[in-house]
Amino acid sequence: MAIGRDTFAQGVIIRLFRAWSAQVEAGHAPMERLQEIVAPLGLPDETAIACASLFELIEGHLGRRLVRESCCSRRLSPDESALLGVLRVAPSLSAVAGTTAVPHGLPGAIIWAVISVRQALGMTEPDDGPDEASQGRFPACPFSPRVHTAEALHGL
Repeated sequence: MAIGRDTFAQGVIIRLFRAWSAQVEAGHAPMERLQEIVAPLGLPDETAIACASLFELIEGHLGRRLVRESCCSRRLSPDESALLGVLRVAPSLSAVAGTTAVPHGLPGAIIWAVISVRQALGMTEPDDGPDEASQGRFPACPFSPRVHTAEALHGL
């Protein structure tokens, strides 16, 4: 069974985010590692730069670091899920108007970064169907602080 282009792109985004986050956390410049991931996939040169810019813009806008799952995990952290949600809906948003998925809208710079990432990865148009938010899964900003399982266990 072949996977769709958007599913492949989402996997690449998560892999790039986890590598970027680990490099930044370790105090290293992340671009070389991101290029090592992107080059064998035959993606455009700007893919790594566009993704790094998006990650930086989102963290800057939130005023906090995004939380990643471990590098080999098949699960997504809440922030990784929110990142994929923003990639899905941002092209249809504006800085002023929001949706139930992103009630406060997004700054124009983040919208443009998402569009650049989507183009670099060859992602199709955003899904206009029901999203997780319309099903009650995101009653607030998808990047709202949450208690993460590991943090909750350490607090016990």
